[in-house]
Amino acid sequence: MQTESITIHATDNDILLPTTHLRELLMANHVSEEIIKSCETALAELLKKIVVDAYHNDEQQLITVNISYNGKGVYIETQDEGSPSEIPVHNVITAKNLLPPESENEVDTQTKTKQSILDEVWYEVDMGKNIWQLVKYL
Repeated sequence: MQTESITIHATDNDILLPTTHLRELLMANHVSEEIIKSCETALAELLKKIVVDAYHNDEQQLITVNISYNGKGVYIETQDEGSPSEIPVHNVITAKNLLPPESENEVDTQTKTKQSILDEVWYEVDMGKNIWQLVKYL
């Protein structure tokens, strides 16, 4: 498994860095552009959410991003020490594990098609840290 870890400040410029690392890692492993864009979009949206909601735009705060790829999937984890999320996970990022059973075969007009959403999104608070896990299977 190839893994990259980066710690950034919660600034608009710094939150662009993990998506660049993600793209480079996935391109080096010949992952399709569709999957790369899906993962980039999800990571960018999550990082914006952390900056605004968890850290209230405090640029001195840090976010750690771990990106892994193993040929079967892309695994992204973020850790921050901001305010815990009060927004339901499915309102932050669209993922198959968060869709109600009756909507699995429908295309929601406000989200991406089923092929471009993530497969799993998990959120927990552990020892004072917000931990988000994003998974896209290949």
